[in-house]
Amino acid sequence: MPKVFGVHEIELQPGVDPEEYERFIAEVVAPMPEFPGWKTHLLKGDRGARTGKYLVLFEIESVEARDRYFPRPGEASEELTRFFEERPEAAAAMEKWETYT
Repeated sequence: MPKVFGVHEIELQPGVDPEEYERFIAEVVAPMPEFPGWKTHLLKGDRGARTGKYLVLFEIESVEARDRYFPRPGEASEELTRFFEERPEAAAAMEKWETYT
C-alpha cells in the first residue's frame, strides 16, 4: 500500500518567537498521541527561499488512514472529532498551535 505525504508550509504569526514555537512543538505537541498510521515531522528551512521557515510533513501509511480522519479536503470525520473529545489535552494543544501559525 503506498504512503501519502501531506506537506504544509507554516508561517508564524507576527510577533511569535520562533524558539518559543519550537519549544512548544517539542515539549507539548511531540509527546501527544498521533492518529494511528500517521507520523508528523516539523521541518525548518536551512537554505533557499524558505530559510528559517517551517513546514509540517505528515507521513501517512495509506489513503485509507488519511481518509479515516479527513475524508475530503477541508472536511473532518466523526472519528477525528471523537479522537479530540477523548484527548482534550491534544485538542487544547492544537488550539494553542493555531495561535502560533
